[in-house]
Amino acid sequence: MKKWMLIIVVIILLCSGVIWFVQNRYFYVQPLSEAEAIRYIETIYNGHVTHVEKQGDAFEMLFTREDVKYAAILDVTTQQVTDLIMKEGQSKLLLTEKQIRQMVKKEYGDVESVMLTDSIYTVRVENEKIQKDLTLDGYTGELLAEKKVEPQEQPIEEPIITGQQAIQIALKQLKGEVDSVDFEETSEGGYYLVEIETQEDEATFQIHAVSGKVLSVTWDDDH
Repeated sequence: MKKWMLIIVVIILLCSGVIWFVQNRYFYVQPLSEAEAIRYIETIYNGHVTHVEKQGDAFEMLFTREDVKYAAILDVTTQQVTDLIMKEGQSKLLLTEKQIRQMVKKEYGDVESVMLTDSIYTVRVENEKIQKDLTLDGYTGELLAEKKVEPQEQPIEEPIITGQQAIQIALKQLKGEVDSVDFEETSEGGYYLVEIETQEDEATFQIHAVSGKVLSVTWDDDH
């Protein structure tokens, strides 16, 4: 019995070791060192890092590019630049979508969409149910053009089911006497309300005026 217990313990230890090896070999991301972080920033921005300061799991790095000074925050685990700020000079880097959204929202309202073409941002905003398309310089955020978006009117479908056809559709559902037929207009073509009465029941059928589909049936419980 003790021998089997020992074998089980050995197997569990071996499995734990294999799992630990796989996790560390294939899934664990080694955080960037300071030297690797410097090379990373200098490579993606084609600049020169002048100062590095560690802040928790990130490096705050100052670098220059074409006589312009920037500050970047680099997460050493994900290897993502979480913030980029121009310190001095005239920007030669495109503003990020996040920066554009923040600038536009503060001035114009909720941002619906952002699209970048070459170095020009096109931003659709909505304020008090009015939509506008803004054209912005991708480097400075300067407003180049502003255009109001006209709402597109939905075409109103014409009814193709006549009142008599609606009656025939309702009578297929309930045999009886037609008490009334009313038409209600909507943007989707409208519908008919056909009231059918029998000795035992009374029901109102809502029939789509374009498709002829029975949308609902309302029974009169007092009948």
